[in-house]
Amino acid sequence: MVNMNKFIVICIDGWDYEYLNHHKMEFISLKKRSFEKPVKSMMPSVTNVNNLSIISGFYPSKHGICSNYKYSKTLKQGTYLEDNRFVMSETLFNICNEKNLTSILATSKNKLKTLLINNNLNNNLSYSTENPSEFLIRRFGEAPSIYTIKANSWTISTASMLIYEKSPDFAYISLTDYPMHKFKPESIHSLEHLKLIDESICELINKNPDYQIFITADHGMSDKTKLINIENELSKYNIQSDAIPIIKDKHEIHHSNLGGSIYVYINDLSDINESKKILKNVNGIEDVFNKSEACQKFNLNSHRIGDLMVLGQKDVVFGHSDISLIPNDLRSHASSYETKIPLIGINTTKNLDYFIENRSIGNYIIDSI
Repeated sequence: MVNMNKFIVICIDGWDYEYLNHHKMEFISLKKRSFEKPVKSMMPSVTNVNNLSIISGFYPSKHGICSNYKYSKTLKQGTYLEDNRFVMSETLFNICNEKNLTSILATSKNKLKTLLINNNLNNNLSYSTENPSEFLIRRFGEAPSIYTIKANSWTISTASMLIYEKSPDFAYISLTDYPMHKFKPESIHSLEHLKLIDESICELINKNPDYQIFITADHGMSDKTKLINIENELSKYNIQSDAIPIIKDKHEIHHSNLGGSIYVYINDLSDINESKKILKNVNGIEDVFNKSEACQKFNLNSHRIGDLMVLGQKDVVFGHSDISLIPNDLRSHASSYETKIPLIGINTTKNLDYFIENRSIGNYIIDSI
């Protein structure tokens, strides 16, 4: 019998309908499901932003994570958003702690483990495949490298066993998109990766049949072939700026810090309107928003973004590299073209119309526990 107050959420990093169409995941039809539907991710379509929205139910304007990297215009330096102290709102982990409920956080990337949860919480077990604890290694053996197709299935399988043994009230499993960055949906390596994930999720559902389970993504993935250097474009008109890729994190092997949207900090604020006009006319740029426009359109926090937010067309990325340095097989995200993602609900009775974004999962669970 399903316990209507116990939940598992799996975020398949970089998963979209291109992948789902090439590999019909067996877990979707394993048991009678409540629904499967397309929903929207948050913009910008990057990992940190969306994982926080999923576990809080909030837009970035409230939880404060608007990119993978926080830049200080005053100090001319930034920091990677890999610490829970940057999170401005409550999350499901905090709420579980306040209600004396138990929880598990299992991530492939270590940065998500340290960003999504405060280690001082009671009744919580958290770990990452990238940096496994001694307990995890003793229990399950050596973890595979997160730069392999085996890492994500290992994260799911270990979480499945721990959920079965400890029966937490809430469990969140977040994977890595390395295979999605590196392999097209139809490639042999991609299909093998999806098969491993599928088998692990089937195992999890069979081991833990009394949970409501949600499977979704933080963003999709697109082939990228064009690169625009915003600082160079503005310097042609003697406008000085700092352009910071929203996707920027320590996992450069994934995406070379090249993504489909970027925050631009203009040195002289009197140049903002002119900068916006210039950039709107650059071939490959889809749209340019000033700070207030970006906050209103995408529900962002004005203290955590640039003076301008620039969006590229589907095949465009922004960065500091020369176009000749763009990888031949680059697949990346952060634009509006990577916001359509699947959401599958298993054992839930909630009307599917309730779920319109990945953050809807967080809202539903918060209202239920």
